[in-house]
Amino acid sequence: MLKGYRSYLAAALTAPLIVLSYPKFSFGWLAWLALAPLAYFLLKARSARAAAAGGLLCGFLTYLGLLYWIYPTMRAGGVGPAVSALGLVLLAAVLSLEFVLFSLYGFYLRKAGPRAWPWLFALGWYLLEYGKVQLAMKAVWFPWFMLGYTQWSYTPIIQIASVAGVYGLSAALALSGALAASAFVSKGPAWRRALRFSPALLALAGLWLFGRRELASAGAPDGTLGIALLQPSIDQYAKWDASQEAAIERTMEELSARAAGAELTLWPENALPCWIDEPACYAWLKKAVSPRAGYSLVGSVSKGGGKHVSALLLDGKGAIAASYNKRLLVPFGEYVPLRGLLGKFIAPVAELGEFEPGAPDQPLFALRGLKLGVAVCYESIFPPLFAGDAAQGADLFVNITNDGWYLDTSAPYQHFAANVLRAVETRRSLARAANNGVSGLIDPWGRVTARTALNERTVLEVSAPVHKAPSAFTLYGGRITLAVFLAVAAFLLAVLFI
Repeated sequence: MLKGYRSYLAAALTAPLIVLSYPKFSFGWLAWLALAPLAYFLLKARSARAAAAGGLLCGFLTYLGLLYWIYPTMRAGGVGPAVSALGLVLLAAVLSLEFVLFSLYGFYLRKAGPRAWPWLFALGWYLLEYGKVQLAMKAVWFPWFMLGYTQWSYTPIIQIASVAGVYGLSAALALSGALAASAFVSKGPAWRRALRFSPALLALAGLWLFGRRELASAGAPDGTLGIALLQPSIDQYAKWDASQEAAIERTMEELSARAAGAELTLWPENALPCWIDEPACYAWLKKAVSPRAGYSLVGSVSKGGGKHVSALLLDGKGAIAASYNKRLLVPFGEYVPLRGLLGKFIAPVAELGEFEPGAPDQPLFALRGLKLGVAVCYESIFPPLFAGDAAQGADLFVNITNDGWYLDTSAPYQHFAANVLRAVETRRSLARAANNGVSGLIDPWGRVTARTALNERTVLEVSAPVHKAPSAFTLYGGRITLAVFLAVAAFLLAVLFI
């Protein structure tokens, strides 16, 4: 019996490897073996029940480590210690169902045989990540964790995302872990075991060579856009304090004035200490942007046509040229899922209450002959939003966010890493303005050409390169996913039912 309990340690070991691979630790090389302990456990598991239990343990510990910042975020918002801890535990437990589902898949997949198992394991991981993104766009989930995000700082490696998205990169990492586990459990001399793992080394080398070629072939941009990123670093819990309103307005006016030469000034999400629809608020905003000749993209809450989290494009005179309403809202932060059932017990974390999602199809912002795709905060973790906007003609992307909720935790760095993959997937520059950081410019190859420090009050002026050639992921990402699905389905039908 003791031996049985000890076997779960293998599944549990995957959790610290993933957590250490992720920002802000960013030991991304660990991710190439992160799933090996879980894969080893699944290959040795004696029953589906044991496989599910191991997956539950692994997933729970993984999400507990990745999302630990939920606790200080809730505490800073005035939630008691017990409820804050319970919130983190419940979220980790719910999200661990991903690992339970995948562990059952890996267990039954053993019927495919030792040669096919690692490859189907990797393709299954691809579909898991794709599926949870799709689920979160239609229902309630939180697709914050993607294994491929661990590679965000390895520029040559992440170029494969321009073809297969972050899902393909994650699948390569899953394949490496599965091959390592398969080699470890196999019998025979050491050289034969090493041979079993060799495809992982070949895959890594292939990704590196592909990435180097892509970086070497990066041509001159079709144009540039001068952007000033405002990072006011305003205390999150002073934003809606009436006594702080004048100080916040002075800060934003000063930062806006420092950006006088930019073609576009990017304000962070919810940059205003007021509602844009209030006459006094809009009058102040027009005054704040009027000294400039360029455009300003400003984040604000809005009551126009519904209660929205919005981004507004203002010309040099302060007139609103275009507006965008956030399409995907943060569960429990900006709305309460299953309102009829949970509304009596749970209120939104945000002081402003619940918001409504914007329309799925909204026009891109037009600016100086370019088209801008806009993502507000949480939307940056959804590849389909960016791929869809790129397919509609977006020449570059902007992301405005307020990560002040998360204090000095890993969350702002984790959030920034996701933006790096969005730039590579679409081959578009991405400019990001965050209230307290991390703000920066990411070029179409995922190179961070400029960035701020967390909690720094500054204006970061950048020249964003514009590349108009579409990426393979934008053009064919859906077909690649369909091919992966059909491959997995065909193998499962052949192995499990024939």
